[in-house]
Amino acid sequence: MPRRPRSADDDISLFPFLSIIACVIGVLTMMIATLALAQTDTPDIAQIEQYEQSQKDLAKMEERVEELKREIAVSNSAALELRDQKKLLDMTLDDLQALLEELEQVEKELAEQLKVEIVIPPIDPRARETVSDMQAEAEALKEQIAQLEAEISERTNKSEANVTVLPQGSGLNFKPHFVECAAGAIVMHTLTPPKRIRAADMAKDQDFIALLELVVNGKDDSIVFLVRSDALGTFRAAKRLCDQREIRNGKIPVVGKGRIDLSAFTGAN
Repeated sequence: MPRRPRSADDDISLFPFLSIIACVIGVLTMMIATLALAQTDTPDIAQIEQYEQSQKDLAKMEERVEELKREIAVSNSAALELRDQKKLLDMTLDDLQALLEELEQVEKELAEQLKVEIVIPPIDPRARETVSDMQAEAEALKEQIAQLEAEISERTNKSEANVTVLPQGSGLNFKPHFVECAAGAIVMHTLTPPKRIRAADMAKDQDFIALLELVVNGKDDSIVFLVRSDALGTFRAAKRLCDQREIRNGKIPVVGKGRIDLSAFTGAN
């Protein structure tokens, strides 16, 4: 027998349930999107965006300032160059004006000189000086110069030998060893020829040390310092060396700048 058809009321439809789930999902999606958009529009995000924009604007302004500085530098350089050129031009004009004035003055003087007539008086041929006469006169002048130089040298030698040291007082019972004290140096007249020693080298000079040893070991030996007027410091240094070694010493002042004559002690003329 034929099957009884199913009734339409017995079917179960899932469409309303799926529709509700889809709607719920859509609503949730819209809520999430709304919250996300709401969060992007918060004041912090806006401030960050404003700060970034400010930084960009500041960078642009700095670039503009640097560009303006370069333009100002170029303008200043051009202005300085123009000023220097103007100074040079003014200087050149002033110099040119001065040269023109000087040229006018020279032309005036030249014109005045051209007006003056130069008259050369005639010269007697017998009064003219020949080459041989000039040579003879030159030889005579040379001879006079040589005589004057010899006279000056003789006078200098006489003036240099005018300081004579003579025995004084009762100090004739000792054997003197003369050491001249000059400015910055001593001169040992015990040697032939006399030896000059710098004051700074006295303590280490072998000849002076040998003289000190000779006097300290001798019975009647003594060092006599001939002190120049400008050698007080040298004398004090030399005397200090003698006093430290208990060496007999004395001094005789020397007046003048001439050479010292010790012939009264040596017996020489």
